[in-house]
Amino acid sequence: MRSTLNIVTKVAMNKILILSFCVLQLSTVIKSQEIPASNKLSFEFGLGYNTLSWKYVSVYENVENNRNQFSLSPSLKLKYSIPLRKFNNSASFEITPFAGYNMFGGKSKTESNGYKDIIRMQSVEIGFLPSYSLNDKFNFYGGLKGQYIFSAKNKSYGSILDPDDSKREWKTSDTGILIKDISFSAGTGFNYGIKRFFFGIEAWFGITNLSDIEGLRVYENNYRAIIGYRII
Repeated sequence: MRSTLNIVTKVAMNKILILSFCVLQLSTVIKSQEIPASNKLSFEFGLGYNTLSWKYVSVYENVENNRNQFSLSPSLKLKYSIPLRKFNNSASFEITPFAGYNMFGGKSKTESNGYKDIIRMQSVEIGFLPSYSLNDKFNFYGGLKGQYIFSAKNKSYGSILDPDDSKREWKTSDTGILIKDISFSAGTGFNYGIKRFFFGIEAWFGITNLSDIEGLRVYENNYRAIIGYRII
């Protein structure tokens, strides 16, 4: 069952890759026919607050252990903006394929017995962002992305089953067996440009379950502050 799901998600990821390539090719053709504006290549660094909705559902009981305490993790992105249409009010419609690196996960609250943990995942991601740009300064966008998760770790302070007076220490374990390789998210954001630099915020919401373990439902949300630099 798990191998079948992995095949399905990998096929979906391939479709995202093909779709992104088609969007890039189509946008290049449209752009060459409509407007003489130049494309833009940008590098972006983000620092984000991440949450994990973690719920196990069975016929006997439902157990939730959401991880939504404040912690920060980085992201990197390379974006290629292609103007598709120019409007009379100095506005334009663009399509922006991107690829990048993302660290995400969540931090739990401290339980009454002192237990707490932090789940950290690392991924490479690709996606595209249809966007509306005004005066080449204000940029509003939304889009989709797929990501390949290559690392999933749980750093825990003791065990959740330990009694209150237990001596605790931090330990790290691999949780990759619980997490699928591929997931998808939808997002939206805004940034403001000053010459070649831009500053903004964005949010991404997981639209697929991160786990294929029966009864386990894991969904991610990411909220980032970003700073970027337009290379060309």
